[in-house]
Amino acid sequence: MRNVLLVGEAYGGGVKTYIDTIMLNQEKEIPICFQALVSSKRLENNEGIDHSYLIENNMSFGKSPFKLIKALRTLHQVIIEKKIDIVHANSTFAGILIYLYSFLNRKPFYIYSPHGYYSFKSMRKAKKKLVRFVEKRINKSSDLIIHVSTSEEREAIENKLTKAGKSTVVLNGSKDPEVKAIGRVNDVFTIVNLARVDDPKNPFEFIEIARNILNKDMNVNFIWAGNGKYLEEARKKVKEYGLAEKVEFIGFSSEKEKIFLKSDLYLSTSQYEGLPFAVVEAMSYRLPLLLSNIIGHTDLVVEKENGLLFNNKEDHAIYEFVENLIQNPEQWEVLSNNSYRIFNDRFNINQMLKKLITIYQSV
Repeated sequence: MRNVLLVGEAYGGGVKTYIDTIMLNQEKEIPICFQALVSSKRLENNEGIDHSYLIENNMSFGKSPFKLIKALRTLHQVIIEKKIDIVHANSTFAGILIYLYSFLNRKPFYIYSPHGYYSFKSMRKAKKKLVRFVEKRINKSSDLIIHVSTSEEREAIENKLTKAGKSTVVLNGSKDPEVKAIGRVNDVFTIVNLARVDDPKNPFEFIEIARNILNKDMNVNFIWAGNGKYLEEARKKVKEYGLAEKVEFIGFSSEKEKIFLKSDLYLSTSQYEGLPFAVVEAMSYRLPLLLSNIIGHTDLVVEKENGLLFNNKEDHAIYEFVENLIQNPEQWEVLSNNSYRIFNDRFNINQMLKKLITIYQSV
């Protein structure tokens, strides 16, 4: 039996989905025992944590050396008591934790998944240099880097954050939903996004694009589902523009399936990603994609087949694309079918889990 510990301080959003996907879809016949060690400090939407997970809130240590020491003690205790063979850390703070712990104990095999390098975000030159130094140290101390998209890996190698020989790619995957919309179902074309209302997701760009589309007299509704620090500010901006009837920031919703089933297009304005689960899920519900041209998104869109990549809100291709889909249901149908085909070919949960299990068994 091989014992694997999944570590996630940023237990929310994509990291939460990633850990839950592995933990809650285990096959009993596979000789691997999984444990999860997470912090509840960044848990969103009061979703709760599975009773089998180990919780250590000191992993959200921030600038506190005392919390860091306590987190390292807990990590050591879990590794010893559970006889952990492989530690798989997810996102930056968990990566820092295993980087420091690896100086004390080199016995486990250390895997790191960045889920979108923080240095991919726009920031001051000095800060980027510091962040990249930290990311390089984490990668160097890890035995293997699992990137969640080909573009994430390529960018990491080009920026010398890691070496090709230490890296592999396992694409994020999602379940094939039991219910999928067949054909357009709405009288009003509906554009959706499911994400935190936060800096990396760029919600105010979403509002500006919505405003531009509505100013062109297109009959479109917009829905953003998710909580975040800019939720109320986004709602205020929508009211300021007089668009409250057409653009809704509904907060967190547990009815994700209903939202996807009543939507016609998925729009993401993110500034950086690893490979977003929400977009993969949108593809599983046959939605065409309209995505910002960034790392992680480029793995999901096949131009002219299932969607469009755009540069910013000034990109005229956005508005031509939306107008074309509204006026040509047949073209929407083609993109919809292609989106589902690409999902099934590359981003199905079974493919993700099979590749991860192979790695865990072979290292």
